[in-house]
Amino acid sequence: MSLIFLGRITQALLALVALRVMTGMLSPEEVGRWSLLLAVTSFFVLGLVNPVGMFINRRLHAWVEFGRIKRYMLYYIVYLCFVSLLAALLLYISSFVYEIVPNMEFTWLVLLVCGSVVFATLNQTYIPSLNLLGYRGWFVLLTLATVTTALVGSMLFVDWFKPTAEMWQLGQLVGQLLFALVGGGVFFHYAKKHKKNNSDESSNRITYAKLVLVFSFAWPLVLSVLFTWVQSQSYRFIVQDMIGLQLLGLFVVGYGVAASIIGVFESIISTYFIPSYYKRISSEDKDEHALAWREYASAMLVGLMLTIAVVIAVSDELAFVLLDASFSQAAQYIVWGALAEAARVIVATYALLAHAGMDTKKLIIPNALAALSAPILVFLLVGVWAAHGLGMGLAIAGCVAIIASHVMLSKSFKVMVPWQKIMQAALIALCFLVSAKVGHSLLGISVTFVSSFAWLFIAGMLLLCILYIMLNTQIHKEAV
Repeated sequence: MSLIFLGRITQALLALVALRVMTGMLSPEEVGRWSLLLAVTSFFVLGLVNPVGMFINRRLHAWVEFGRIKRYMLYYIVYLCFVSLLAALLLYISSFVYEIVPNMEFTWLVLLVCGSVVFATLNQTYIPSLNLLGYRGWFVLLTLATVTTALVGSMLFVDWFKPTAEMWQLGQLVGQLLFALVGGGVFFHYAKKHKKNNSDESSNRITYAKLVLVFSFAWPLVLSVLFTWVQSQSYRFIVQDMIGLQLLGLFVVGYGVAASIIGVFESIISTYFIPSYYKRISSEDKDEHALAWREYASAMLVGLMLTIAVVIAVSDELAFVLLDASFSQAAQYIVWGALAEAARVIVATYALLAHAGMDTKKLIIPNALAALSAPILVFLLVGVWAAHGLGMGLAIAGCVAIIASHVMLSKSFKVMVPWQKIMQAALIALCFLVSAKVGHSLLGISVTFVSSFAWLFIAGMLLLCILYIMLNTQIHKEAV
């Protein structure tokens, strides 16, 4: 746990440094353009790549043990190249009717989107797979190396050429490409050591039956994640003309502050507990599936509630420390990012039940309802409350997805929600929010870097201590 913890804390610091650097080097308008570029990329990655990646995670240990992983990863690379070509074709067709990213040349758009589809995906396949195989040291090292190299690359390209979204994303792509190659070499090296059984050549070939198996697992996920994209990303294209690129950039950055912190928390918990979860659900025992999910959900949901409270309580200090002065107005949008991202994490936690039962069709309706409600709510509320209406619409759509996920999955799976621990965490979170409110009333909002950093340090230490106390039993159980 200590290695994962230290690695993720370092990654969090680097991500926050990157946010500070980006807001210092790019204007709000360029950040708005960058957010549109990321939304386009995530459309293809979430819809066509992510479901297959989930299937690989589900089968990774078996493929490694039977010596099939190298051949199947080759098939995966071919598939990624196909997806990138499809993305280029669709982008070309759409360019005749709609300018996806304002003032971005088509060549740049294709290069950055297709490059991310292939190289960022391989980076995020090989390196996390090392963690699933138990090589946490390599996982942490290569993850940090990717983030660091990408940040340095973005800084250099922006400084050498122009402070634009294109140059920033090109630097990110260079870092992902470099350590996709390194991570792949390390992964295949250690995968050989886990090979326990020999498989004949015919078992490595792609057959119709294998394609049907992948398709049956992936197609519900394709619909599910595309609905998720509509819920969480499509708003950028809906509101760019309504509120402008500058306000969109401010909202994205404010949302991003909360998303970065919550994402790091989610990553720490999932990195440490997911390997055990996937190992436990490899059996066909449904009761074991339910117990495994309850333990995972206990760690994730309890910690999530406390993390949200901290992010909301010190949102002004977060903006002061993490953002350039030109983005100071983004502080007011951090709370919406915290609420919307919390909903996303909860829905993702519920989705693991469907993965365990290999019945991912159950994820379609919850995500469809959220995808339907999000654009409608955003469109209606933005007209009344501008960017605050945007945040409100995303948060409400997230709540719709949570309720629908619980209802749908409860019909087919034994959902054992750890209500007692959740209520305990809710009470502690409420106390934290009240204490922060009282503290701000007595001392005032921080207006210097030192005072803001002091608030963040105290809040962070309290959060870590409380998390350790509440998750202590599970942490030691995983370590055994």
